[in-house]
Amino acid sequence: MMLCGKYGAVFLISWQRELEYRFNFVLGRLRNIVTMLLLYFVWVSLTEKTGTFAGYSRAELITYVFGINILRSLILGTQSKQVVVDINEGMFSAYLVMPMSHVLRAFFSELAQRSISFLTAIAEVALFALLLGVTFFVQRDGLLALLFLVSLAMAVALFFALSYLISLLAFWSREALGPRFLFDWVLEFASGAYFPLDILPASVLALVKALPFAGIMYLPLQIYLGRVGPGGAVTGILLQLFWTGITSLIILVAWKRGLRRYTGEGM
Repeated sequence: MMLCGKYGAVFLISWQRELEYRFNFVLGRLRNIVTMLLLYFVWVSLTEKTGTFAGYSRAELITYVFGINILRSLILGTQSKQVVVDINEGMFSAYLVMPMSHVLRAFFSELAQRSISFLTAIAEVALFALLLGVTFFVQRDGLLALLFLVSLAMAVALFFALSYLISLLAFWSREALGPRFLFDWVLEFASGAYFPLDILPASVLALVKALPFAGIMYLPLQIYLGRVGPGGAVTGILLQLFWTGITSLIILVAWKRGLRRYTGEGM
């Protein structure tokens, strides 16, 4: 109960803080809406003549575009970037004396941001789907729907682990926001945030799928669309679990070594 209480309080405080900065939140959602609509009109134009493109039907591509908007809001968070700022400014010291795990504190803080964005993204998709009169692909296979939810949960954990690890570079460099920017850029491209990865050449696709990024957004949507069978879905989920485990172990090592270098500079 105490564990739930501590991190539940972190969640609620972070939720309230997110609502305080309404202008920044609105700008972030507008960016996502513009991206979603641009991708929608691109894919609609590409399927105008035949109704398909690269093996995808128009309904599947539209579902992918609108689905990405929802998954982006649920999976991709920015709160772990604050770790870089806290380390650089010395505020990290305050968290070291708190009776809670800093990793879990950062996770629940980010979860608050994600939950607000997730609810907003659902409203956005519902509104524009109604205005544009789009037809979605609906997955009716219960097993695939369940595997999609499992893969989605693993994607949330995998992204957070990778993001938190990159933020720990601040122990070694005050310019850690640079690598974070590069990480965010590569991740959005390699995770399928802009297009289904299997439209890439086979050699490039094999390389991208060997990285952990494909398991963040591409895999869950592939499972939902039924383009991956139950066996392939389980294999993909195990790969997500593998990368999350490896990243978590690296975080543990980086945390211990980073604390030896941390001086609280900037306090």
